[in-house]
Amino acid sequence: SVFLNYGRCYHDARDNYVYVYSPNGDSAYEPADGMVLLRVHRDDLMNRSSYRYYAGMNSDNSNHPLWATKVAQKREVFSFPGECLRLSVSYHPKLNRYLLWQQLPSSSGSPPDTRFEGGFAIYEAPEPWGPWATVFLTPDWDVGPGETASIPAKWIDKNSMKFYLVFSGDDALSIRRGEFIPAGFLK
Repeated sequence: SVFLNYGRCYHDARDNYVYVYSPNGDSAYEPADGMVLLRVHRDDLMNRSSYRYYAGMNSDNSNHPLWATKVAQKREVFSFPGECLRLSVSYHPKLNRYLLWQQLPSSSGSPPDTRFEGGFAIYEAPEPWGPWATVFLTPDWDVGPGETASIPAKWIDKNSMKFYLVFSGDDALSIRRGEFIPAGFLK
């Protein structure tokens, strides 16, 4: 499970809730079919009964999510059957978008060992619950994507579209610089 990264002290947070994402499976080492989302008021982090599960969208088309107290009522916020392993989510204030980094299992490994091989994807969404659109996806990369990665809010340039991806590729601290180019910008 990972917390949505809104920057230091949740500086850019949309509300007073802390959001938590997790693969919808029993193991962090086996790919799941999707990701689930929980939220809790930031003053109640230590109170397990205060956590609420994303349970879909309100049927009146008002774009308001439903939050349930029972795990059986949870719904996935992201689906990619058989491909959901570890993830991270950060908020990009310049884009006003949520960025989800997802580890992808190696196309050749079984079980997957993403420390040394495999790929990753980056998705974006207007809300923490989606809908998610693919920004970048590679099933195999020049290094393994590692056990974890993130686009730290602190390392997103607030005045441009530049960012840094921090990951543990090939079992070592790895940093890559990137830049988001809005689709309408290219011809």
